Amino acid sequence: MKKTLMMTAALSLLAAPAFAEWNPDGPIRLWIGYGAGGGTDVQGRTLAKEIEALRGWKVLPENKAGEDGTVMSAQLKGEAADGQTLGFAITTTYDFAPMNSDNLSPEDFTYITTTAGSQMAVLARAESGWQSLEDLKAAADAGEQIVWANWGTQVEAGAEIVARALGITVNHLRTKGGKGALNALVSMDANVGWGGGVQKPLVEAGVLNILASAETTPVALAPEKPTLKDAGVDLNLGYQYIITAPAGLPDEIRDEIAGVVAEILNNPESETRQFIEKQYPPAPIVTQGAALREQILTTYDANVDMMKALAE
Repeated sequence: MKKTLMMTAALSLLAAPAFAEWNPDGPIRLWIGYGAGGGTDVQGRTLAKEIEALRGWKVLPENKAGEDGTVMSAQLKGEAADGQTLGFAITTTYDFAPMNSDNLSPEDFTYITTTAGSQMAVLARAESGWQSLEDLKAAADAGEQIVWANWGTQVEAGAEIVARALGITVNHLRTKGGKGALNALVSMDANVGWGGGVQKPLVEAGVLNILASAETTPVALAPEKPTLKDAGVDLNLGYQYIITAPAGLPDEIRDEIAGVVAEILNNPESETRQFIEKQYPPAPIVTQGAALREQILTTYDANVDMMKALAE
């Protein structure tokens, strides 16, 4: 409750623009770094609609899916830093993915605002009977082949870290996005996988079980389940949804866009806020400007250290 109240207070402070209102010269292109129909796409399109309604700016969402948002970001970094081309992805697009790219660096972007946080968890089909990581280990020790559904390099590395901590061997299945990981579980192509938040309907329907939280705290859908750290695995795979621009965006434009987003997310009647509260509870998470840049760069350094340790 304390965390929620602090977050709400922060949103209230951010809602009031600190600068003279900036207006774009034409339509704003909002490039969504993931495919249509997923949580990133729905959130981005809903937010675009509400920005347009609130400010009268024409916002044109467009999907540019591929490689954890790096396909979109590689194009974004070469655009003019004028506020009229923005990216919408997740923080790992900037604090992890550049390690695997010769074309990207965290310094290539202006970080405008986050909107929501993940609900990262280890998932298994309910019919497996697994309720915990101990059950997963017992099945592997008994000879069951473990196939782990991952949608990107970071979560695949995380799955390997968990497997090593448990003393088991897993086969990694690469999927297209978080929705693809859920599809792999449901279709029995995998028997364990990650979920960042889109698993909620399947968990509530009793199709999937949460074995552990991959956040710093238990996830909202299963507050009784331990975090990975509680289970002896020092790993946090939580992420946030983030709006970015090419490096060099003037601070006044960055802060005006951030202020509009904060105003929307601070409104209880906002469709975007209501989607976040339902899909990524308990509420929006807003970090902006210099603090957000520092978060990205610090997490990038930590991820570099994680991958070095994994390679040892």
